[in-house]
Amino acid sequence: MSFLNWSILWLICCVVTAAAQFCEIVDSGIYSIKCHELSSLEEINDVPTTNLRGLEIRNTQTKLTIGAANSSLNLPQLSFLDLHVPRLELLSEGFSNLPHLWHLNISGCGVEQLLVSHFPTDCLLGQIYASDNKLSVLTKDLLSKFPNLIFGFFENNSLSHVELPYMGSLNILDLSHNDLKKLYLNNNKLTQFQITLPEEDVASSAEKVLGLEILDLSNNSISELLENQFESLGELVWLELSGNKIAVLKSAHFAGLTSLRFLHLQSNGKLELSEHAFEELKQLETLDLSYNGLEILSPHLFGYNEVDKQGLYDYLPMPYMRKLNLNGNKLQQLDPRTFEKLPSLDTLLLANNELRVLPEGLFVPIQNLRVLDMRHNQLTEISSDILKSLNNVKDLLINYNQLTFLPDLNGTLSHLQHIGIDGNPWQRDSFAQFEQWLIARKIQYLKDDDEKLPL
Repeated sequence: MSFLNWSILWLICCVVTAAAQFCEIVDSGIYSIKCHELSSLEEINDVPTTNLRGLEIRNTQTKLTIGAANSSLNLPQLSFLDLHVPRLELLSEGFSNLPHLWHLNISGCGVEQLLVSHFPTDCLLGQIYASDNKLSVLTKDLLSKFPNLIFGFFENNSLSHVELPYMGSLNILDLSHNDLKKLYLNNNKLTQFQITLPEEDVASSAEKVLGLEILDLSNNSISELLENQFESLGELVWLELSGNKIAVLKSAHFAGLTSLRFLHLQSNGKLELSEHAFEELKQLETLDLSYNGLEILSPHLFGYNEVDKQGLYDYLPMPYMRKLNLNGNKLQQLDPRTFEKLPSLDTLLLANNELRVLPEGLFVPIQNLRVLDMRHNQLTEISSDILKSLNNVKDLLINYNQLTFLPDLNGTLSHLQHIGIDGNPWQRDSFAQFEQWLIARKIQYLKDDDEKLPL
């Protein structure tokens, strides 16, 4: 290579190197600087850093690495950090050496994960911009590091799982344009929840379906559900609404939840259920309505209407419902038609109510029933016809009622394996006969606190 060519190459290298190390003060008032093409924060050596408050790094081709162990980095007052780099590599300590960091922008930096160890113990972050990265998970442990967070922007990542702890200062959390499958918002103080689609999505599709499969809104302060508020969640499988203050439920609240299989509504105080409240949930398998102060159930609560070819309404069953939990309500009676649209029901929990009588035919439509829990009610008798309709039941709990006798058990309860009967004022002779029947059938006797019952 000629001397001239070597000279040109040397000159080019010098120019590039000089540009890479260039930093300039952009705001002397708060002492803020802008640097270009840094590969680490330790390369900031042209300016003093002890009192630096704001730092912007703009790289067009250089990877930036932050968080090396035993780093000599000394930025104790840094509050604003804006990174515009093609790739950001966060090592074990990440931003943990920046105790006063309040604003962090790492959008579009190719970040694949954020760890608890990346942030200081007493993190002051109030704003984090992390959109357009490759994040797949935001855990509760991570977000708990940000008790002062006001704005969090995580749109356009690959998030499939988000767990949100209670964050009292949070005003905006943007999770749009991700691949969310699981969203946990439990144990916050939410009073309302609504999904708002971007305008371009609304314009392009009136039936936009998000990919979310699990949504946990339990233990908040939600008192009212909006009509059609879940209509964009056509792939949702699990909805957790327990521990709120919801007063009324009707079918329009669940419009669009065509894939929902598990719905948990327990412990909402005093809940009112409209007729056909669950008719939109044709795939539902498990429904928990326990501890809601329910006093009456409409005979048309379960099942759904469908229009046939002649334009006539046909009231159809919910074919997949397998478990119904009505424990801890104030039910005194049940209509004989209550369960007629639940042919696949195999677990029915009615404990801790005020039931006095079981109407004839109540259990006839649910011949797949395997577990029946009626503990802690006020039943004074169970008729022979009722017992005959329970021939497929394997686990029967009738503890702590007002039963003094049972009718002739021959020809009944042919599949019974476990039974709980204590806490009733049994007549001595009746109980002796009952006990002999249990022994002859080798049926296991369960006490009220027995953990072996598979409820």
